[in-house]
Amino acid sequence: MTANIWKWVDQHILGLAREFRLSFLPPLMVYVAAGISPLTQIVGSFYVKEQLGLTAEFLAGLAFWAMLPWALKMPVGHLVDLFWKVKSGFVYLGALMIAVSLGIMILLLGHTEAMLTIASAETWFITSSLLAPIGYVLQDVVADAMTVEAVPSIDRDGQP
Repeated sequence: MTANIWKWVDQHILGLAREFRLSFLPPLMVYVAAGISPLTQIVGSFYVKEQLGLTAEFLAGLAFWAMLPWALKMPVGHLVDLFWKVKSGFVYLGALMIAVSLGIMILLLGHTEAMLTIASAETWFITSSLLAPIGYVLQDVVADAMTVEAVPSIDRDGQP
């Protein structure tokens, strides 16, 4: 019985570790970052709602528009395929958009008066809330395409 359990663990759990390749790491890192992002978005939304006095209706409407880039993932994927030679540029552009989004939130919460001299809180919050999903979509599309490259076309025995 114990031998059967060990064999199963070896095949199904430890086998995954043996099959891991360094080429899997770049798309995996993008997926991990995208998976963690909802935590900061949820906390940020409630904190900003309290600090800036934005209504729940406003935040719900904004959530609709923030999800729209995910609906455009397929055409963006085609764009990435067309410009595959600069795929790293798409990843960096996505990271820049996410960083600007987070920077706006930090400045809006830490230096509200200075930010309000440039634009309204709603404008800053809308800009920040739309930049991040666009950045995540760009990175996700590139990571999806990179997974195809990460999988070897031949096995260890040289067979396709």
